[in-house]
Amino acid sequence: MFILETLNFVVDILKVPSVLVGLIALIGLVAQKKAFSDVVKGTIKTILGFIVLGGGATVLVGSLNPLGGMFEHAFNIQGIIPNNEAIVSIALEKYGASTALIMA
Repeated sequence: MFILETLNFVVDILKVPSVLVGLIALIGLVAQKKAFSDVVKGTIKTILGFIVLGGGATVLVGSLNPLGGMFEHAFNIQGIIPNNEAIVSIALEKYGASTALIMA
């Protein structure tokens, strides 16, 4: 039972896209035989960068939603505002683990 709980814990941690991409960066830096400080800095920068990317996309999507309503009201048209970066970030939140494993 302990092994199953431990495995579930590890899988839950690796399902977080930023942690999984950070782990991939960690493995790459260790494989390059970088100094310990460079490995730590690179891993933390990767994780934080991924988190900032997700946060920025959330802000971007949230700010564009009212703009769509204004266009509908002003021009009496219906449509969407395409934004590839926001869509990619939202997809990474849902499919981040799969995407990171594909990149590895």
